[in-house]
Amino acid sequence: MKPLTDIQKQRLVKAIKYLALAIATAIAMALGLTSCNVTRTITTESRSLTRGDTAIIIQTKTIESYNAEKN
Repeated sequence: MKPLTDIQKQRLVKAIKYLALAIATAIAMALGLTSCNVTRTITTESRSLTRGDTAIIIQTKTIESYNAEKN
């Protein structure tokens, strides 16, 4: 096997640097940017029929949102 030329050595070093940077970036994103967002909707409804055709509907809705980060 022939020894590497200076240009080939430079290209190999550059490729290894880019690969190491890509791996470090992926690890940082996986560990540092992990977050969680949860939304819960609660709907409560009460119906009451009165005399005739009149209907009463009472409806309440509660929306809760949670944002969390991994420590």
